[in-house]
Amino acid sequence: MRNLIFILIIFVTFLMVLKKDLPSKFIKNSFDKKISKIQVNNLKNLSPSIILNSIYLKEGDYFWKFNPKRLKKDFEKINEIKYFNFSLKKNGVLYISIVEKNPHMVWSFSNKKKFIDDEGNILRLFGPDKNQLIQISGYINKKKFSYLNNVLKKNNQFKSSIKNIYYFENTGWKIILHDKTCIILPEKKLSYVLSFFEKKIKSSKIYYDYKYYDMRVLERIYVSKKNKCLSS
Repeated sequence: MRNLIFILIIFVTFLMVLKKDLPSKFIKNSFDKKISKIQVNNLKNLSPSIILNSIYLKEGDYFWKFNPKRLKKDFEKINEIKYFNFSLKKNGVLYISIVEKNPHMVWSFSNKKKFIDDEGNILRLFGPDKNQLIQISGYINKKKFSYLNNVLKKNNQFKSSIKNIYYFENTGWKIILHDKTCIILPEKKLSYVLSFFEKKIKSSKIYYDYKYYDMRVLERIYVSKKNKCLSS
C-alpha cells in the first residue's frame, strides 16, 4: 500500500512539472515556427513574382511577422488584382487566392503596347491576345478616359465595333471602327453626340454612303466619303 502511494505521488509530481513546462514550450514553438511556403493560386495572366515581390512576407519569415491588416494593404496596392483572400495554415504554408483584372484596352506609346484597365492604369499581364482588344494611342488623360469608358459601357454595341481610339487633348476622340468608318467625337457632351450618331446615322442609309464623320461641333456634322483618319 505504501509503495502504491509513493508511486502515485511521484506520478502526480511529474505531471505537475510537465504541465508547468507546456506554456513555455508552446510560446517557444510559436516564435520558432516559420512560413515554409507561399502558394499563389488561380493565376492566369499574372506572374507569381509580381505578387511575391509586392508583399512584405517572404518564405522563411517567422509566424509572428504575419499581420493580416498589413498583408491586406499590400494586396490592395497591386493594380492587377480584382479580388483576393489568404490564410496561413499550421503547417507553415501561406495560401493566396487571386482573381485578376481583365485587360480593358491596349495602350500604344513609345513603340510599346501595354494592357490597361478602365481607369487607364497599366496592367502587368501577359497572355491575352492584344489584337482582340481595342487599341488606344496617344496621351491618356485618366479623368477623360474614365468619362469615355462610362459612356461606352452604356453603348456596348458601339463599343464592340471599335478597333482603334486616338486621343487629342483639347480636341477630342478619333475612333476607327472595324468597318474602317472614322468618327471624331468631342471631349464634352460625349454621351449626347454618341447617342445621336447611333440613332440617327448608324441606323440610316447615310452610314453606308460616308466613311468619315466629324461631330466635334454640336448639332453640326462634317462628313466625307473618304476616311480622312486613315490618310492622316
